[in-house]
Amino acid sequence: NRKEEDIVMKEIGKWYGTIAVVSIVINMVIEAIARKSVFEMFHYLGADPMIFLLNALMIALPFTLLFLTKRKSFMMIICSLVWLLAGLGNGFLLSFRTTPFTAADLRVAKYGLSLITTYMTWQQIVLLIVGMGLVTVLCCIVWKKAPISNQKLSYPRGLLLVGMSTALVVGATKISMNLGLVAVRFGNIGQAYQDYGFAYCFSNSLLNTGISKPDSYGSEAVASIEEEMVPENTYRLAENKTPNIIMVQLESFFDPTLYKNYSFEKDPIPFFRYLKRSFPSGYLNVPSVGAGTANTEFECITGMNLDFFGPGEYPYKTILQKTTCESMAFNMKTLGYTAHAIHNNEATFYDRNKVFAQFGFDTFTPIEYMYRVERNQTGWCKDEILVDEIVKTLDSTKTQDFIYTISVQGHGAYPSFEYYCQQVHEMDNFIKKLIYTMNKRQEPTVVVFYGDHLPSFPWQEQDMKNASLYQTPYVIWNNLDLKAVKREVEAYQLTSYLLNLLDIHEGTMIRYHQSYMKEKDADPELYLANMKVLEYDMLYGDHEIYDGGSPYTATELTLGILPIEIDSVVYHDSNLLLFGENFNEYSKVYLDEKAVETMYVWPQLLIVKDLPEKKMRRADLSVRQVGKDKVVLGEVKFDGFIQ
Repeated sequence: NRKEEDIVMKEIGKWYGTIAVVSIVINMVIEAIARKSVFEMFHYLGADPMIFLLNALMIALPFTLLFLTKRKSFMMIICSLVWLLAGLGNGFLLSFRTTPFTAADLRVAKYGLSLITTYMTWQQIVLLIVGMGLVTVLCCIVWKKAPISNQKLSYPRGLLLVGMSTALVVGATKISMNLGLVAVRFGNIGQAYQDYGFAYCFSNSLLNTGISKPDSYGSEAVASIEEEMVPENTYRLAENKTPNIIMVQLESFFDPTLYKNYSFEKDPIPFFRYLKRSFPSGYLNVPSVGAGTANTEFECITGMNLDFFGPGEYPYKTILQKTTCESMAFNMKTLGYTAHAIHNNEATFYDRNKVFAQFGFDTFTPIEYMYRVERNQTGWCKDEILVDEIVKTLDSTKTQDFIYTISVQGHGAYPSFEYYCQQVHEMDNFIKKLIYTMNKRQEPTVVVFYGDHLPSFPWQEQDMKNASLYQTPYVIWNNLDLKAVKREVEAYQLTSYLLNLLDIHEGTMIRYHQSYMKEKDADPELYLANMKVLEYDMLYGDHEIYDGGSPYTATELTLGILPIEIDSVVYHDSNLLLFGENFNEYSKVYLDEKAVETMYVWPQLLIVKDLPEKKMRRADLSVRQVGKDKVVLGEVKFDGFIQ
């Protein structure tokens, strides 16, 4: 009847009012945390109240699910906790990096957990665990104690209210986009969060992934773009014109003397500075700052512009999980090269053990296949180890090699800026050792060094002499007498620029960039628009550029250069001794598919102690390479007799 209906409508109005107040308060708390200042939060609110209200609407939307349950108070508290925890997570991440919390962080959460002791003290970790426990207890108490509505639950009405609320938020968002109040794509994601608010930007990163289909996309558009590219050349190894190409992506590497607020008694990177004076060099414009190694890596390997993907997206965790992609590795293999990757960190970080197969690499040597590892004070492997790994890789083939190397020594967190400078100085020594080693080999060789992003310090653009947080240095050492030209390039242009210096024109994105870079009066907007068409076609479209089908197949990626071998196994006095080759601290003995405690002695010996004789009746014995996350990367079985 009418009276009951009035009561229901008043109840709905009361809950909408509560949602509105709670959402506004949560929005204020989240923004105050992000800006590390209540004053800055009010400044943001006053500067553009419409954007603030849009964020409040987005925060409010999940609360409307309470209309589908009788436990309305419980739903209010749960939604409030989720938003507040997201805001706290954003504040925590911004305490040691400049990139805010995005949906991409959820996809790489397991890697973040593996680094938790690097960025938090044990006391903080304990407090975090206690806090999470208290939150869990609180939720359980609220579930039991919070009032339950006595009114009859109407699911049709509840769904209608949720639908209307969703339509309101979607409509308000589209209007805001059309009016230019908020952007869809973020050139600088850190600044976007400041301008458009956490709720809007995080929601955008959650829902907006991949490359949207360009309006101009079609076979004619792709054909027209291809007609303007520089032609392919036909260099092959038989002509002996192509050198070994080594790319070294240096973790958090940049020139510390560009930081205005510090004085230096000695140059921390003297050898790198010498290389810059003597060889092709310049600034590299990278897609991230303080974090996001895999995205600079993606741009350099593929020649693709990350700006066309969702905000904060890691293609390594989305499209490249199942899709092959044209890459520098595939391109160089077309010329007869063998393609290798090397990284002195865990193989599974950013799923490189999977993604590098999608890029066409033949081998990948992660830290699980390295020896004599030396670590710095914060636990990262020092880069000097990469010299021997590069040499071993070059020696493993008779052909020219393309080697993509990713360093890790410069990784945060940093106890101080002085500590960071010391790490960069040691990286400079690594660069010197590698160049001296390449000089001695007397093979035609090109080595490209560049930083993936600036280190994770709370800097502003005005703190830098070059007024940028998105520029790192690069240099192209070579023994081919290339002219020491200076040029600023985008990360996605680096390999195209490099190959152009070598007069190599191979690969779709390579030739596309080379065509643009040689034209002095080229239209930059058309360049970007056509680039998006190509990227969409190659990853999401109909592969028109390849005549309708992708020519690339994922490789059977071999981990490590030196194979692990078991020569003989001896059981003596309750100890199992495995003799072989190329064991290391990541080598683990398995009996009947079960891991047993393994002691690494040296590269030719592993020992399993206190093993009961009855277990030796088992026939299934193997050695597996196992990372810290317990993922098995490789295995060698023993088929002989135990002595």
